[in-house]
Amino acid sequence: MMEIKRKIAAGIVRFRTAILVAVLVLAAVSVTLIGKTRINYDLTRYLSEDTMTRRALSVMQEEFGSSEQLRVMFRDLEGETLDTCVRAMSALDEVSIARHDPETDVREKDDATYQLVTLTLNECDAAALVTRLRGMFPEAGEYAVGGSAASSLDLQRSVGAEIPRVMAISVAVVLIVLLLTSRAWLEPLVILIVLAVSILINMGTNFIFPDVSFITFAVSAILQLALSIDYAIMLLHVWNGLAEEGRSPIDAMTEALIQCFMRIASSAFTTAAGLLSLLFMSFTIGFDIGLVLTKGILISMLGVFLLMPAVTLVFEKGLARTRHKPFRLGGAHLARFVYRFRGVVAAALILAVLGGASLQTTRLFTFTDNGQSTRGGDSARISAVFGSSNPLVLLVPGGDTDEDYDRQRALVEKLKRIYYGGDEPAVGEITAMVTAGAAALEYYTPQDVAELTGQSALAVTLYFAAQGYGTSVRADRLLSEAGALAEGNEEIAALQNTLAAAQSAFNGPHYARMLVELTFRTTDTPSLRRVIGEIGDAVRGVYGDDFYITGGPMSTYDIAAAFQGDLMRVNFITLLAIFLIVALSFRAVILPLILVFVIEGSIWINVALSRADGIFFMCYLICVAIQMGATIDYGILLSDQYRALRRGGHAVEDALSEAMSRAMPTILTSGVILVTAGYIVGRACSIYYISSIGLLLSRGAAISVFLILTLLPALLALCDRAIVKPEKQTSIERRF
Repeated sequence: MMEIKRKIAAGIVRFRTAILVAVLVLAAVSVTLIGKTRINYDLTRYLSEDTMTRRALSVMQEEFGSSEQLRVMFRDLEGETLDTCVRAMSALDEVSIARHDPETDVREKDDATYQLVTLTLNECDAAALVTRLRGMFPEAGEYAVGGSAASSLDLQRSVGAEIPRVMAISVAVVLIVLLLTSRAWLEPLVILIVLAVSILINMGTNFIFPDVSFITFAVSAILQLALSIDYAIMLLHVWNGLAEEGRSPIDAMTEALIQCFMRIASSAFTTAAGLLSLLFMSFTIGFDIGLVLTKGILISMLGVFLLMPAVTLVFEKGLARTRHKPFRLGGAHLARFVYRFRGVVAAALILAVLGGASLQTTRLFTFTDNGQSTRGGDSARISAVFGSSNPLVLLVPGGDTDEDYDRQRALVEKLKRIYYGGDEPAVGEITAMVTAGAAALEYYTPQDVAELTGQSALAVTLYFAAQGYGTSVRADRLLSEAGALAEGNEEIAALQNTLAAAQSAFNGPHYARMLVELTFRTTDTPSLRRVIGEIGDAVRGVYGDDFYITGGPMSTYDIAAAFQGDLMRVNFITLLAIFLIVALSFRAVILPLILVFVIEGSIWINVALSRADGIFFMCYLICVAIQMGATIDYGILLSDQYRALRRGGHAVEDALSEAMSRAMPTILTSGVILVTAGYIVGRACSIYYISSIGLLLSRGAAISVFLILTLLPALLALCDRAIVKPEKQTSIERRF
């Protein structure tokens, strides 16, 4: 095995120029492909196909086409001006219904009066309509247009505007950290060149996927940089050490590759194992993020093995000329402190871990952004005044007979008897053919029609007889066949247009659509599951099992139902895969158990600290996989150094001190970068999902680094006899 490693390392160094050219050409091609990668902003795409939401969306697309709702919020508008705006929106071809209730759609806040108009759209380009609406009413002053299409548009703008700025800040921070911990002022340039090329190749090769989520697109470059920078640091530090021993740059690089193959590969594979566990989420955005980031980690690993030797040797003279004394991090002093108080340190931190484990069992997860997908966006502004909109869409068997509409009326009555808590009705406004179009379902006599049209009662009676209406007829049938009665009658023509719009909005070829607005604004409560269940029971009581429900609350319900399975699956696969990789790398059992305990403990503490604010479920799953897969690298590095020194004859305290001195530059450099990058993403990005991932990962990485530099050394010392077998210890070592 050693001979194979030596041949591979020698070949990489010998053919470094050809490899450099090939990789740079690949990077140049990748740059041209980045712009061709499709970005998806619709998170419902990642729901499982067998969920009620996805099945309902499929049926609704077939029956009604792509349609959705928008919310328009005005401020301090006079009644006449507001009516003019509502009429103007009603007249748009894209709008089937524009609804404003003066009783429920008005709020007083901060000495201002806000008015809300809800638009139900026909099949159209909703994003284009949002852009049009935002410039449609200059006389209304400042107003906001929200809804899923508006949020998607805001997301696109935020990603395009913020991610380059966040990336620039992150790179600047990385550069500062590298300068403080480097041995030459030119080292950061070498590292950043290698990782920049790896990131460009990863982003360009995303072209092979049908699309990637906006979350993946936004965080993949930053996380790839933060997760894989320790590979480059590790190789460069080993090369520096060998060069300082007097070896030639080429020989030092060959030997550095040999020594680092297993360390870097183990680190990369443990990180990849954590990320690959996301592929097993039923909410398939995990597959999207896991696949892209795993690809990025493997590309970075190959970049360090193949590209870094060439780049380092190109800058070899510059590195030599810019050498300086590295910033002393005090690894030896910390190691001696931990060793001296190892029992106390281990006991205190194990208690903290167990406390975190206890608290995190009662963690509160959230399953929706509550209208805060982009901080400061129009949807967030509307939600701050009127709360998040929680509409449900019910699809029930259609038909236009009186019996069909009687069933709808019976369902409406059942829905109104569902309560959220106490005496608070769970269902507010219900928009359907039997409510919004109720006037079209009333019966008219010849006398009623005569008064409406201005024609003689006798003429209308004869018309009724000719059409076979009898003594009365339902308004929708009369309007659809009005014929001569509608000629020149603007009122009848307007009613016909209204009827056509209502029928298009509510009656499909096989199913009727009912829009149900829930009264409560927070959908992250156990009551949501009960209310959704009762709504399903109410529909089932009228229509049997032939119905569908979709909308934001239903999506939340589906996600929450699948989450426990995702949670157990991701945690189990991550732990098992990482344990097996570490166990195979160390060919031991006790040490991998210690490492997994330390990193899992940091996750428990991180989750426990997040209970007060709640944890967005997707951020939790992603951060657990990344935190476990990435920060265990630091533990592997420290443990590997310690075990090698112990087997080399060092006493426990000396081995711990030397191992900490060697490993701390890499651990702190990579750890500080991961912590800082996550924090910058969390604070500088207005996109809720991305910001939440950044802040949770930042805190988790900080806790992991702290435990690796305190709890892990204490456990290594206390469990030394189990980690380093007695037969491999010298008599001097056994003084421990």
